[in-house]
Amino acid sequence: MQRNSKQQNTVAASLRPLAFVYVAINLAVVALLFSTVSPTLAIGPVQAGSQEMASLR
Repeated sequence: MQRNSKQQNTVAASLRPLAFVYVAINLAVVALLFSTVSPTLAIGPVQAGSQEMASLR
């Protein structure tokens, strides 16, 4: 049984850098998504369009 746990520790140690890279990529994607979100809603053109439709009637 001890041999099996030693093998698991080796696998865990070899996968640890890959896990850190995965987490770093996910954090970069989250930062990119948050940087593209505007704090205000883009409702300006929608309101102008509805006013135009009301004036056409």
